[in-house]
Amino acid sequence: MLAYPSIFVHIDASSRAMLRAKLAVQIAIAQRCRLIGVCATFAADPQWFYHVGHAATVLQEDRARRERQHETLQQRFESTVWRESASAEWRSLHGDPVRQTLREVKEAGLLVVGQIDASEPETVVAPQFLESIILESGRPVLVVPYAGPALTVGRRALVAWDGGKECARALHDALPLLAGGTVHLLHANPTQHVTRADAAPLEVACRVLRDVGADVSTECEPGTSDAAIGDLILSRAADVQADLLVMGAYGHGRFRELVLGGVTKTILTSMTIPVLLAH
Repeated sequence: MLAYPSIFVHIDASSRAMLRAKLAVQIAIAQRCRLIGVCATFAADPQWFYHVGHAATVLQEDRARRERQHETLQQRFESTVWRESASAEWRSLHGDPVRQTLREVKEAGLLVVGQIDASEPETVVAPQFLESIILESGRPVLVVPYAGPALTVGRRALVAWDGGKECARALHDALPLLAGGTVHLLHANPTQHVTRADAAPLEVACRVLRDVGADVSTECEPGTSDAAIGDLILSRAADVQADLLVMGAYGHGRFRELVLGGVTKTILTSMTIPVLLAH
């Protein structure tokens, strides 16, 4: 049986954090694997405190505030886990949230995180936190939307396929969730992207999925723009009533910033179901 060795779930102070934890618990139970809650919340740059009076006192008070916050979140997380008759490990991270989280989650079989909600400041842990996790962790990342129940994943899935290494990685990383389920394969390529000579045809993805007992249907769409492909993927996911979207994550570093590809950015902005991404 395909299974993840561990599920890591990011816990922050947002209102959706415990729903995300509940989904992670359900996946861990189904996979019969370890569950680890990783708590990383917003932390101001220590350099900022030295621009105010009594910097040492202010810095100590902020550290104490975050420790109390993490203790409260740990209690909520453990209550959520125990209600599902499960067990889990808790890891509280301090210091730079991006650096500390990236270092911790290299161990994860699957990492569960939340979509950024611009209307809720607590979802913003650090600048480019989500982009960093997706593009730099080297692990499959399941992003849970900030709206909707998101209580199941993988019963009916949409896999976006373009034959490249990113989507191949995402497909294989998602197999423990896709095995035995219903999968709709959507092949679409942006017109401005030249198809690589080594791009794998749709039949390759079909064989991989059927090897794990998935019921597979396929669809090919003509090339169009990044934004249109993002909208097409979301529309097809709704059409097939998918509870999971699987796709490769595209992006790169530019001028010391991480830049997501157009399709990836569209999906992460407008998603309404969990999305598993791999880079």
